[in-house]
Amino acid sequence: MDIEQSFEILELDRGASTDEIKQSYKDIVTVWHPDRFSNNPRLKQKAEEKLKEVNAAYDTLKSYLSSEQRMKPKQEKAQPDAAPYDKTEAVVEAGTGIALSLWSYLSSLFQSVVTDVKTGMEQGRLDQSQRGAGCGGRGRRKDKGMGRCGGGRGKGRG
Repeated sequence: MDIEQSFEILELDRGASTDEIKQSYKDIVTVWHPDRFSNNPRLKQKAEEKLKEVNAAYDTLKSYLSSEQRMKPKQEKAQPDAAPYDKTEAVVEAGTGIALSLWSYLSSLFQSVVTDVKTGMEQGRLDQSQRGAGCGGRGRRKDKGMGRCGGGRGKGRG
């Protein structure tokens, strides 16, 4: 099968890109797939023939484009116009990496501080309940009934 006929079968112009060829092939296969005509043997036969033709055209164009790409001279890696962009991109990527590392470190540090504070608060509650509701561990004394923790003297009493 020749190249011109392959482009016609896939309903493309001669200058079509590889992506356009793939997309056209997929579209035509979807339309002409024989499984769509399983209830009608005559149409199923037509679809099988059309699909064989489409597959042959696609294979021809694939081999044509791959041989055409091999014949093109390879371009140099670094072009003068592309160099500043490459440096800028490298700097941005490095900066992004540093920023993400710093964020990760600060997040883990913050998380550990929050965990320590929570643990300290819970520990403080336990200590307070063990000391006798905030009386410095002395508890209430029954003989000195005045004052909040029982250790103080009453007003005017001695």
